Amino acid sequence: MKIIQILTGKDIRLLLSVVLLMLIAASSAFAQNEKEIVKIRAEVAAINKGAAKYQKKTKDVEDISLEGAEATYFSAGKSLKKITTKMFGETYNATGEFYYRDGQLIFAFLKHNRYDTQIGLDKPPKVVSVEEQRFYFAGGELIRLLVGKKELKSNAERYAELKDSIVDISGKLKDAGGK
Repeated sequence: MKIIQILTGKDIRLLLSVVLLMLIAASSAFAQNEKEIVKIRAEVAAINKGAAKYQKKTKDVEDISLEGAEATYFSAGKSLKKITTKMFGETYNATGEFYYRDGQLIFAFLKHNRYDTQIGLDKPPKVVSVEEQRFYFAGGELIRLLVGKKELKSNAERYAELKDSIVDISGKLKDAGGK
C-alpha cells in the first residue's frame, strides 16, 4: 500500500504501460506457439499419411535402453521423415515416434509402460502405470511438453529432464540410422 502511495500518476501510468506490454508480448508468444503446433500436427499427419511410400529400414539400436531397442526409419530420398522405436528395460517397455523436418526433430511421442517387477522372473510382470509424453519442437527449441493431458511448464525440473532425454534418444536414433 505504501508503494502505491509513493508512486506519482506518471509513475503509475509507466508501470501500467510496462505491464500491458509484457501481457501483449506473452499473448503474442502463446499465439505464435499455437500456430506452430497446428503446423506441426499437420506435418505429422502428412508424414503418417505418406508413410507407405517412404523407404523403410529396421535395425537394432544400442545405447538407448538396457534391454535393447529396435527402430524403423522412414525416409524420402535422403530426407529422414520418421523413426518409430520399441525400447525395452528390466522394468518397462516403451514405444516412440519421432518426426523430422529438414533433419530437425519437430515432434516426439513416447508411451512408457512400467511393470511391477523385472521381466524374466517367475511371476510374469504386470503393467502398473502407463505414461504418454508429447514433445513439440520449433526451430530446435521445445515449445510444448505434455505428460498425459497436463502441460509441463518450461521452468519445471522434470521439463528439462524429459527434454534432455528425448533430444538424446533422437540423436542416438538418427546416428544409428546412418550406419
